Parts: sequence; C-alpha cells; structure tokens
Amino acid sequence: MNFLNVTSCQSRCTGGAFLLALWLWAQPVAAQTEQILFDDFNYSTTAQLANNGWRVRTWEGGPGLANGSWSTNNISFVTDPAAPANKLMRLKASTNINGSTIVNNRFTTGNVSQSEVARTEQIYKNGTWAARMYFNDAPGIGPDGDTAIETFFGLTDYIEGAEPYSEIDFEYLPNGGWWTGSATPSMWSGTYRIVDWSDESNHGVTRTQGSLQGWHTLVMQVQDGYIAFYIDGAYQTSFSGPVAPDYPMYLMFQLWISNDCFDASCNTRGYINSSAYREYSEDVDWVYFEKNNLVPAAEIPQKIARLRTAGVAYVQNINANASSISSASSRPGSSSRSSVMGSSRSSTPAAQQCNWWGTLYAICTNINSGWGWQNNADCVGLQTCQTLSPPYGVIGTASSGSSRSSTLPISSRASSSVAASFTRLIQAEAYTAMSGVQLDSTTDINGGQYVGWIDANDWMAHANIHFPGSGIYKVEYRVASMAGSRLLLDLNAGAIQLGQVNIPATGGWQTWSTVSHNVSINAGIYSVGIFAPQGGWNLNWIRFTKL
Repeated sequence: MNFLNVTSCQSRCTGGAFLLALWLWAQPVAAQTEQILFDDFNYSTTAQLANNGWRVRTWEGGPGLANGSWSTNNISFVTDPAAPANKLMRLKASTNINGSTIVNNRFTTGNVSQSEVARTEQIYKNGTWAARMYFNDAPGIGPDGDTAIETFFGLTDYIEGAEPYSEIDFEYLPNGGWWTGSATPSMWSGTYRIVDWSDESNHGVTRTQGSLQGWHTLVMQVQDGYIAFYIDGAYQTSFSGPVAPDYPMYLMFQLWISNDCFDASCNTRGYINSSAYREYSEDVDWVYFEKNNLVPAAEIPQKIARLRTAGVAYVQNINANASSISSASSRPGSSSRSSVMGSSRSSTPAAQQCNWWGTLYAICTNINSGWGWQNNADCVGLQTCQTLSPPYGVIGTASSGSSRSSTLPISSRASSSVAASFTRLIQAEAYTAMSGVQLDSTTDINGGQYVGWIDANDWMAHANIHFPGSGIYKVEYRVASMAGSRLLLDLNAGAIQLGQVNIPATGGWQTWSTVSHNVSINAGIYSVGIFAPQGGWNLNWIRFTKL
C-alpha cells in the first residue's frame, strides 16, 4: 500500500487492535457453526452468476446521473493473468459525456454505462465481510480524470432520512472528488445509520489518501454497535454507537461515475470536459461473509485457501432471520421500496419540481420523504423538498386534486420544524482539508480525537455542511488552551467571514471548555473553515444551532 495520511474520522473512532480485543472480551461467547457466503466467481456468463443468487442491475438512474445506464454487458469473467486456472469478475464503467453538457444532473449528449452486482437476499449484517479486489487508478481506454468510484459495500433499500436503513462502504475514488477540492486517490471507509445530511451524527467516515492501484483484501467487521475496517490486514478505522449498522443489508459491488462537486464553490465537477470515450474497470477475485463471527483480518486469506483446496467455488448456507428480506421482489430499485416508507403513495403533478439548492429534480410520485435514488429516476420526496427555504424548495403549481400542498404550503416552508430545530455537531477531526494541524486522543467527555498542535495561520475546513434555513445560528466550540488564544470562523475558504471568538485559558491542554457566539448564515451548502490567527489551543468539536 501507498497510504499517505488519514485525513478525517468521527470522534467515536477507536484505536485499533487493542481496543477491538478489549471490546470483544466484554462480549458474550458462544459456540458458532460457520454460516458463510463464499463465491470464487468462477463463471463464464452472467446467467451463471444469477443462478447463484446475484442480481446484475439493468435499470437507469442514480447514484450518479439521473439518466445514467447500468448494463449486464459491463460484467465479464476474465482469466487471472497471475493464475490462469483462476477467473476474475470484472466490472466496467464507460462514458463519452462532456461534463459541460450536463444539466440538472442529466447528460444531454453522449452516454454513461455503469455496473452493479448485488445479492438478492437482504440478510447481511453482523459478522465478517471480505473481498479481494483489484483497483485501477486510470481508465484502460481514453483520457483520465472522471470521478470513478470502485466499491464493495452493504446497503438496505435506499431511502433518506428514515429507518429501516443501514449502509457500510469501502469506496475507492482514484481521481479524488467529493467536496475535497483534491484529485488525490482516496479510500472512503464509512457507515450510515440513516441518510440525513443535516446531522453529522448520522454517519461516520474516514478518508485515507494514497494510491491503491493493484490487488487488496478488504475486510469489514460488524457487530451490534460496532464496525471496523481493514485493508490487507491493516486496521484503518472503526465506528461505534448510533452510526453502526442496525438492519440487514444486501452485499454489493459497484463501479460508477459521480458528478458531485469537488469543492465547496463547485468550480469542478466529476466528469471531465471531453467527449472522448473512456473506460474504467475493477476486478473481484472472491467475496466472503461469515455470519456472527469477527474473523481476524489476517486469517481471511487462510479461510479462502482452505475453501479453494476443498474444491468449493460457491456456498451460501446462511439462515435468514425473521427481519431479513429474502425475496427478489425486495431488491434495491424495485417498486417495493415505497412500502418501506409507509402509506406515502400518491400522485404529484408533473408541473411541480424540486429546486434542490439550484438543481432541479422531479417530485417523487411513490414516496413522500427522502430521495428516489435507484428508483428508475432521481426524484425528491415532497416533504423533503419543502424543508428548503425560498427561492429553493418546491416550484410549480400542484393540481386542485392534490392534498399535499395544503398539508404544508410552499409559503410556510421557511418556518418548517426541520429548519427551525436544526442543530449539527461537527467533530473537529472530521475535516476534509487542513494545514498544519495534527490529531490526538482526547480525555474529554465521549472520548475520540481532537485537533491540536495549532499554530498561527493553521486552518481546517469541513466541506459539504448543509444549513437548511437562513437566520441566526449559535456556534459553540469545545476548546482547551494553556494561555488563551482566538479563532476565526468563515465559509467557503474565507469568502464569507462570520466572526472571531476569544479562547480562554482553560488551565491545560486536556481541560475543556465551551465558548460560543452568534452568527448570521444564509441557507445553503458551505465549506466551514476554522482559521488560527493565534496558536496555542486545541479543538474537539463545533456545534451549530439555529435560533
């Protein structure tokens, strides 16, 4: 591996093997009968893949562009050049889209074709998830630079802002992206309790920078209230508490291209400005899941070797439990996902659209809240869209037969309870960019990490922070300082200055105090910056509360 540095982590990250062993020591121990999924992907056709419980996606839509396509033609089985008797599953994504022609998250010329392979049974949660994958830093054909995303992950039916939901991810971005302002190759290891961008506590993510070109063994260890990530046997990060997965998932692989912003001002997006054809790929050698057993990452290759020696190419002997969904009709993207949202089905006139921070989306017709990702087209639920303040939110006119607009009129969006009660805690160490600072473990309440070694002119930035309503926000800072100091708060790399806060002398580097001030912020998505005009202080977290 060629990891350069770890640049972000939620405060609940633990310290690796020692803490994991301590955590496991406290858990009840019971004799286990191995229940596993193992697939060597020793196939010739996607029909053989389907016969063993895999589904290859064919419907269009997100993630990615709303009219992006997904095809079985992007899945092939190739000979392993290092072991001619071995087969590899290859996922491909190709495009000739010029990024300058994308309008409202849709391409107007060209095409993009992506790939997804997923289990049809939604039964995967506690236990050990593992896969051996080959990552490519550049396309095999054409110019480089698109935000390609090479993944191994778990996911329930995709909804936003509600349960039941779980998501765990290994997502490798060889060309960078995702609000970082950087094209550096990065692996994102993360977990989501629910998808709610207004609340940082709903997910944990660590970005590890550095090339992963070549073969790697990825391991996720999941137990109630805990998840840890390993690459090639080396501990990467872990999360515990509410962000840990709490609902059985599908096990999946994807290769797709994102058009998300690189930076807070969105000067750069995910598709390069070229109409030349380019083709990205990733290979999967095998996948392994062992239910209810946290297998040490270093032992996974031994288990795979034993299965291969025994001539096992595929096995799935996991007993589904009562909360698992095993029918293919419940797969991601099927029409059954709307039933998860309850009795929210109703029609919304085509004249209504959602202006989501300047991008137009259709209003969903089969869900009332959340997003319609992977539901044949990208759309936003009416209630979700109504949380935005004008000029954003729902635009257009509902028909007289629609009862939803009378439930929450467009004119009342600014006073919605979501915007009025907004609070967001940002862990200092979860920065997406920084200069000069370092991380260390804290003895403050709830533990975790803090940002320290702050000298004059050091800074850190937290990208993609969503403020749902305009108005006055109370900003609190958890700080420690021997002699006192001060900090400056800004948005979008100093384009918007929000003010200065004096930091008192707290009496020690681990003696914590909370200071605050009130600032005025317009609704929108920003990069939140902390600048040090003077050094000599530590920062544990920041909290925004709308007054």
